[in-house]
Amino acid sequence: MKDNYVTRKDSKFKITKRKEKTVHKNPLELTLDQINDYNSNGFVVVKNFFSESQISNAKTRSEEIFNNNIGYIVNKEPNSNMVRSALQVHLLNEFKSLIDKRLISISRAILGGKTYLHQSRINYKHGKSANGWNWHSDFETWHSKDGMSGMNCFTAMAVIDNNTVENGCINFIPKSHNSFISCPKIGDVSPDSEFSEQTEGVPSDLMIDKIKSKYNTDTFNAVCNSGDLVLFDCNTLHYSGSNTTNDKRTNVYFVFNGIENRLTNPFDGGSHRPQEMACTNPVILN
Repeated sequence: MKDNYVTRKDSKFKITKRKEKTVHKNPLELTLDQINDYNSNGFVVVKNFFSESQISNAKTRSEEIFNNNIGYIVNKEPNSNMVRSALQVHLLNEFKSLIDKRLISISRAILGGKTYLHQSRINYKHGKSANGWNWHSDFETWHSKDGMSGMNCFTAMAVIDNNTVENGCINFIPKSHNSFISCPKIGDVSPDSEFSEQTEGVPSDLMIDKIKSKYNTDTFNAVCNSGDLVLFDCNTLHYSGSNTTNDKRTNVYFVFNGIENRLTNPFDGGSHRPQEMACTNPVILN
């Protein structure tokens, strides 16, 4: 298969124009302004999407996982024993209920057909000492490490706790989804290590500045509240800072991929990552 987005092959960064549509069809569950924002900027915050009971149940179970290290596979903070992420959480009823008919319908419209879950996870930021995430495009990793050939994929983030600048809300670069940044190969990094503290696939400050200049834009702090839904394209550059508060902040992520965009062989020539990080046996969402 032709590689349209060569990355982690040499020592240089490179910017390539996006080849796929961002939106195939307008979802009935979103307003025209919301889908236009998503199409133009690569992300949108949908206020009050989830019910109080949906969020309450998800929060209760996410706390159990965090406090007891139970449930599904967890990753730890790089410098402590605190839980950073829990994977494959859609198998638990409290999180499966968040993937309701509205969200599935949105995924099918945006991606233009049947969809499946590439990945699901909880990301935690416990108070004070939790690390953030470097600037990156998810697609760059999923393409290189998982064999996702095209950009027909997006993430739906269910906001469990209020996200503020102080507790490390997600930041986006509007319109950055239109350009792919090829990144240098750094070395052999284990999947767990890369998931806990990403070092590969991280654009340089110069490349970030070039993207901002190219689209005449700046970073956007996605401050949002419990119950909101944040949608962002797989190639949108994003980052989140450290949590400087005393309170933990929790979000749940569901990655929807088009069934026609199912994984092939990883484009870096390596082996597939574990199923909980990248699903190679897709189950179509109904």
